[in-house]
Amino acid sequence: MKRERCPKCGGRLDVEGESWSRAEGSVERSFRCASCGERFEASLRWPHAAAPSQHTPGKRRFLTLIPAWVSVALVAVWFVLRPLDYGSVRVAVYRAVARGAEAFLHPAWVVFLLALAVFLFLTARRRSALLVGSGAVAPAVQFRAEPPGMISVVVAGSRDAVARDSVVERNPLEEERVVEAFHALAQRSASFGGASESGGWSREQIDDAQRELYAIGLAIGSTLLGGSSEVGDALVDLPGDHLQLGVQAELSGIPWELLVARRGGEFLWQLFSVTRQLRDTAGVRPVPARRGGRRRMLLLANPEAGVSGRELPAAEREAADLLELGATRPDLLRVVRKSPRSADELRVLLAEGFDVVHFAGHTGVADGLERGWVLGDGTPVSPAELFSDGVRAPTLVFANACSSNPSARGESVADAARALMLAGVPAYLCTLAELHDGGSAAFSVAFYRAILGGATLGGAVTAARRALLGRHPIIWANYVLYGDPALTLCGSSSAHPPAKNPGPGSD
Repeated sequence: MKRERCPKCGGRLDVEGESWSRAEGSVERSFRCASCGERFEASLRWPHAAAPSQHTPGKRRFLTLIPAWVSVALVAVWFVLRPLDYGSVRVAVYRAVARGAEAFLHPAWVVFLLALAVFLFLTARRRSALLVGSGAVAPAVQFRAEPPGMISVVVAGSRDAVARDSVVERNPLEEERVVEAFHALAQRSASFGGASESGGWSREQIDDAQRELYAIGLAIGSTLLGGSSEVGDALVDLPGDHLQLGVQAELSGIPWELLVARRGGEFLWQLFSVTRQLRDTAGVRPVPARRGGRRRMLLLANPEAGVSGRELPAAEREAADLLELGATRPDLLRVVRKSPRSADELRVLLAEGFDVVHFAGHTGVADGLERGWVLGDGTPVSPAELFSDGVRAPTLVFANACSSNPSARGESVADAARALMLAGVPAYLCTLAELHDGGSAAFSVAFYRAILGGATLGGAVTAARRALLGRHPIIWANYVLYGDPALTLCGSSSAHPPAKNPGPGSD
């Protein structure tokens, strides 16, 4: 980054704050000179470093088609030369080409081509740095519980500048009511739904559930923002398509992705591809995503098949769909389904090295503390313990588990996320409340289909939510992703802007 200098004394300028206008596509920055103390303001236009998803890979796709363009050009030359007279016109063309080839052999061309190659190499590296998502440049919002009874909302700008820092009054009783309402709706949808994701809910049931979720979103906005329009404007006007939410463990049970800043507005996930980061996690060792090549997925679906009362038919359908999805794109994804009976067998499998670990089954309390995955022998195992002892952590762990967190009061939904990130897992996709079998299968298929299309992890979650919005009462609102929103598994980090659907409360 080029350091801005004071126009008066030439001293270093420090960024004091930023404000964005999504409608105008502009960024207003304020600076203060570290030497003379003068303050300055500047205006920038997007795209810029604070909105990495604005950079599209269109030119990169064009470069990959160069061989095809060359072939088309040669065919066109053949059609042009063939009808021409050989004795005059074609011979003149050949002589001109020969003279050009002789001129090309001049040593000056070597210098020119070397300089051009260096320039293109440096340009490609610079653009790839912009295209590869990083949590350091994505807009971020930090939620911090401040004693006594306050919440600090920090809206971080680009390059670690702070654009907004507000403290609002906290209402624990209202927060508890919000979480209770969300879990109650999730349990109802799991009970009154049908056996498949497409049938079993009436239009009225889906619409009623969406209205309840919108009311929950408004309650989250009022609880968090305390009726402050300034904080709401700072949230909805953030640049780019991705957003990181930094939350503490005690605040992680709230479905922040449903936040609605003002009545008639949209959910936060409709404005951005939202992911979470744990503010109270230290020592995280992020594992960089492997570039290029085919990704390998370890599929653990319905591990308790054959145990009476524990089978999950929807997990079997989900496994079949994921295997079929991998078969349609063998160049990008290889799905390996296994059914380990114990934690030791699963550790042996993980030692082979996988990029994605997908679990679809039951969960239970492991070691009396953490909620773990129930394997074939009926014993829960904590997923974080599986990636210790030198086992290479995957890029993504997806716990598409039935009843993954049925008791939000007794434990934190961030426990598994914290443990996995400390074990080196960059991204963890999990649920907040009770799941419905059929809807969970539909969500995972839509998520991986977007991944194979080149979407970022945050964009894939948004695409899966959008695919189930209006088809399922709540499943699209039940998933949360911890990690970098701009991280990709397949292809380039092309942006998938969230569709601007009308908010449910705007009728």
